Amino acid sequence: MKDITYATIVPLIGGENFGIMQATNNQLPEYVLSYTPFSKNDAHFISHLREKEGWKGEYIFLDVEGNENYVPSKRVNVVNTVCPCAGLSSLSVSSSPDSAMNEWMYKTAEYVLGKVQPDMFWGENAPRLFTNAGKKVADQLYKIGRDNGYTLNLYYTESRLHGLSQKRPRTFYFFTKGEKTPIFKNFRRPMQPVDDILQMTTSPDDKMNRLINSKNPTDNPWVAYCMHKAGAKTLMEFHSKVEKSTNCIVTSDKISDSLHEVAEWMDTNGFDEKYGRRARAMQGKLDIGKGYWAHGVTMPKGEIPSLIGALPSEMINPYTGTYLTVRDCLRIMKLPEEFNMLGDKPESTINHVCQNVPVTTAADMMSNVLDYFNGNCDMLDATYVKQSNGTMGYEIVDNYEVQSLDEFFSLQKSSTVL
Repeated sequence: MKDITYATIVPLIGGENFGIMQATNNQLPEYVLSYTPFSKNDAHFISHLREKEGWKGEYIFLDVEGNENYVPSKRVNVVNTVCPCAGLSSLSVSSSPDSAMNEWMYKTAEYVLGKVQPDMFWGENAPRLFTNAGKKVADQLYKIGRDNGYTLNLYYTESRLHGLSQKRPRTFYFFTKGEKTPIFKNFRRPMQPVDDILQMTTSPDDKMNRLINSKNPTDNPWVAYCMHKAGAKTLMEFHSKVEKSTNCIVTSDKISDSLHEVAEWMDTNGFDEKYGRRARAMQGKLDIGKGYWAHGVTMPKGEIPSLIGALPSEMINPYTGTYLTVRDCLRIMKLPEEFNMLGDKPESTINHVCQNVPVTTAADMMSNVLDYFNGNCDMLDATYVKQSNGTMGYEIVDNYEVQSLDEFFSLQKSSTVL
C-alpha cells in the first residue's frame, strides 16, 4: 500500500478521524486545523490524541489573529473534515441551501483547496447535499473545486450499509486534484444489531458509565401503556415481544382505538395529567388531518433510528432496565472503548456524539481514498459526479448553478454556528 499523509480541518469529536486511523493501521494526522466556534467539540478528540495516542502535532485555529493566512509547512496527500450539517439537515428549522451554516463548507473548501492543496480533500454532510434540495450548495462546492483544479464526487450512503445498527443517511464529498473523478466501490456489510452493543458489560469505574436520563423508563406513561397492552411486566419482557425498534408514542397510537383511549388510561393509572392532555391534543390534530411530533421514548431492537436529537436521552437499554449511558452512545457510534468525553458531566454534551461520523462508515470512506492512491479506482473522464452507495450507480452532472460568494456571505449573518 502506498504511504500517504493526512491532516484534518474541523474534526469535531473525531469519529471520522478514528475511521481513518482504523483504515490506516492507526496512522495519526500530521496536524489539525479548526476554528474557535468548534473548540468545545474538537476538545474531546484533541485530548484523546495527546493523552492516549501521544500525538505531538499542531492544533491551529485559523480564525485567531495572526493565523488568517496560515499555510502548513508540511505537505499532506489528504485532508478530511466534518463541517456542520445544520444548513442542510432535515431536522434543522433553519435548513436551507442559503443558510449561513453552509458557509463552513465553502470556507474550509476554499482554504484547503487554495492553500493546502492536497491530492484529495473529503468531508461529510447531510443527505440533502446529494438531492435537489442541496443542489445550490453542491454546485457552489463544485465551482470552488474547479477554480482550484479539483473534480467533485458526491457520494451518498447510509451507515447501515457499513455494518452499523442505524440507518443514518449521509453525503460524503470528495475533491480530487486533476481532470478525472474516481468512482468508488460500494458497500454491503452485515449489520450488527444494536442489541449486541447494549448487552456489552461496562465497568462501574468507567467514567462514561453515566446515565443520560436518570429516570425509570417504566415511569413513562407511553412505555407503561405499551407494556400494559403487550402484557409485559418488565422491560426485558416487553423487548422480547417487539419485532423491531419501537417508538412508544407511535405504537400507543397504533394499538389503541384512539389516543383518547390512551389518555383515559393514563389518567386512570395516576400519571401526570399533562400526558393525557398531550395525547388528546395529538388526537385532535389527527382528526383534522394533521400529524404530530412523535419523537419520544424508544425500545431498540435490531436497527435503530439515527442517534440524533432526543434519542440518546429517550432510548431504553432493556438489559440494564435504564435509559442509555454515555458509553452506550459512544459504542453505538463505534468510538473506541478507551475514548472518554471531557467534563464532569459528559452526559450534558451528548449532542457532540450525535454531531459525528460513525467510525465504521468513515473507515470505509477512507478505504475508498486509499483505493484511489493505490490505483484501484476507475477514473471517469468527468469533473462532477454523483455516486450512490444505495443504488450502487452514478451519474455525471452536466448542469450546475452558482450564486456569487458575495451574495452567499451576505445571507443570515446572525445565524449561530452550532
